[in-house]
Amino acid sequence: ESMELHPFLEADQRPAPRWWYVLTTVGDSPSMRVGHSATFVPGQNSGESDRVILVGGANPSQIFNEVWVLDLKTRSWDTLECPGFRGRYEHAAFMVDNCPGKLFVFGGATQEGCLNDVQSMDTATGVWTDIEVSGICPAPRTHRSAAVVGSKVYFFSGGHCGSEPVADRAVHCLDTESWSWTALTPKGNAPKPRHGHLMVSAVPNNNNARIYMHGGMSGSIFFDDLHVLDVDRCSWNLVRKKRTSPSSRAAHDGLIDQNQLLVFGGMNQEGALDDAYRFNPEGNSWTKLEFEGPAPPNRLDFAMCTIRLRVPTLSASLAAEGESELTGACANTKEILERELKPGSASSRSSFSDSDVGDEAVFPIEPADSAQAQGHQAKQRDHSGETTQPAGDDSELAATEDMRLIFIHGGMDTEGEIFDDTLVLAMPS
Repeated sequence: ESMELHPFLEADQRPAPRWWYVLTTVGDSPSMRVGHSATFVPGQNSGESDRVILVGGANPSQIFNEVWVLDLKTRSWDTLECPGFRGRYEHAAFMVDNCPGKLFVFGGATQEGCLNDVQSMDTATGVWTDIEVSGICPAPRTHRSAAVVGSKVYFFSGGHCGSEPVADRAVHCLDTESWSWTALTPKGNAPKPRHGHLMVSAVPNNNNARIYMHGGMSGSIFFDDLHVLDVDRCSWNLVRKKRTSPSSRAAHDGLIDQNQLLVFGGMNQEGALDDAYRFNPEGNSWTKLEFEGPAPPNRLDFAMCTIRLRVPTLSASLAAEGESELTGACANTKEILERELKPGSASSRSSFSDSDVGDEAVFPIEPADSAQAQGHQAKQRDHSGETTQPAGDDSELAATEDMRLIFIHGGMDTEGEIFDDTLVLAMPS
């Protein structure tokens, strides 16, 4: 089958809307894996980089007890020594405002079976500690997502073993101030037990918190239902289906942006999926997201989060280029890849070192009005992998701003391919 290729997002490029990019990174990157988590960790002060922390995961031969960190300023990957971490996959990872500098994981699975422990990682040192939690602990389970509301974290159902979910229908609330578990029985009709579902919280204007619970599976049944847990009232509500809505799916992922729910990927009876939808609670309606270039290859059990990335401002010179250039970028990328790809590579889009790319412009969007920049299509790099701007560049090009992007790493399809790619998409407006 033909490889659909994504343009590379270099450090000096602004992502065009509705295009998925391969994020160009420096150094060794995480190998192919599934069931890992990705958490965005903002820098604590102006000198500290924003980071993405990838925890755990598995491939067919092992369960990872490692942690990878992507520095979003240098775009370089690094592994953390993580003493005390119990390797796992299909766990939940989360941070809470009342415990700054700490990343927590709950549950997940190992070769021996499922877990129901809570572990904490110091994001500065990488050291892990076990958290003692009082109260009625949820039965061991896989649970890919965590719905955080203030200092409380909510879980519902999850995987027990094989394709069967745990039996209980309680909502389990972890209080991270008292470190205690409470089992809640909300009013209304509880969703059926399931695993591989999505749970994500929206707290508009810091009140009236709602938790969205979407999809999942039980045995051979895939669900397409969307339930909303009203946290203050402690009640479940089923959202009535409209004409447009995501097909039934499990092992998908999602996030909240501007109080709207975005979901991507997953799998159902037909196989792995590559579509994305946005749910707007104002009209209780779903919209399918359309992309300009290829979507990420169909996948499930991938890691996903929202990141903040410094990108060039939308200067007039860039705006004048037009997005048709991106189609050329894909073709360009393909040419380089066909020449450079090593057979048997797990991913069709591994990161390249600088020397692999040579003098080709991987990405043709350049300021049209600067002959100087035209002559520097492949910008020189110094040894650190930093891009150096050609001298005499328009100062407007040097201006940067923060942009919100969706970040995806890894996952697998239903044909047995496991991915090791890092893809980003400018947050759809």
